[in-house]
Amino acid sequence: METGKFTIKHTRRLWKLLHNQARKRIEEVLGGKIRFEGHFSRVFDDLKESRQKQLIQWVKDCRLGNVPPISSDRIKGLLGFILKFRNTNFRAILTKKKNEYFITLFLDKHKYYENERRKLGL
Repeated sequence: METGKFTIKHTRRLWKLLHNQARKRIEEVLGGKIRFEGHFSRVFDDLKESRQKQLIQWVKDCRLGNVPPISSDRIKGLLGFILKFRNTNFRAILTKKKNEYFITLFLDKHKYYENERRKLGL
């Protein structure tokens, strides 16, 4: 589509969510304050639209109990949920206090994810 001297190209990205909006949505889903760790803002902004939707849906599924948790070997009463995106280097870890509340959402590249997973004992 041409307008004057400029050409406008449709990017087909209708749903692109910014990290601030995603933080609010995730807090609404989990029902309270949650810490966002790793390079959440940068990584979330770099995700494709479909990956952003997948992450939000995964958080909802974790809240509803549709995703099986992993118990920590190091921290008593800590549960973790892990999301590995196909064909990307990004990973997410959602932690929760057993029978209580969600604590953190970690989103970063594989290298940092491995360090975090070891630290949490998942």
